[in-house]
Amino acid sequence: MAVSIQLPHKREGNLNPKQAAHVQCRKWNVMNSVNKPEVSKITALMYGAIVVFLAAMGVSFAFAAFLTPMGTAGIAASLLVVGIEAVMVLLLRSIYRTRYILTDKELVINTSKLIGGSKTIPLKTIDSVEATPIPCGIRLFGASFHGGYYHVPSIGRTFQAITNYHDGLLIRSRNGNYIITPKNRLEFKEAIETKQKI
Repeated sequence: MAVSIQLPHKREGNLNPKQAAHVQCRKWNVMNSVNKPEVSKITALMYGAIVVFLAAMGVSFAFAAFLTPMGTAGIAASLLVVGIEAVMVLLLRSIYRTRYILTDKELVINTSKLIGGSKTIPLKTIDSVEATPIPCGIRLFGASFHGGYYHVPSIGRTFQAITNYHDGLLIRSRNGNYIITPKNRLEFKEAIETKQKI
């Protein structure tokens, strides 16, 4: 049987900054937290509509391959469409599986290799965390409306892993810039800043 022992502790008003940060983390229960962001319905519907459209095209090309003179060209076109559709399904899955994991030492952006893979940001390398609108940028690699590497004016090269357009959080670190969309972004921002003090 486990026995819980309560050690004497200082009143919160008498704590040094590091102790206060530990108390705040216990209150928020964010010693190791996984943030599941809200997914934009517009983005999900758009990707879903593209998947359905590609499925219809694949079926059309398959029928054309057997019922018209297209023959081999129709089969090749059908296989190409199926391949593109598979990528779109994986991107939709990636949007719903995006997570932001905050531990004592680092922030992990957990996302698909299709947009650049997971990123680990040591908390000690983070210079600032600020709420931001999702900026327009030039995509260098990745998927529209989800993430990848972008060149954003006034920020520079930025890795984005977003699932909506209203929870933007810009993280500037010594290793690069990141834009994420955690649920309850201001609380998540405060949790990161509190962890940095520990």
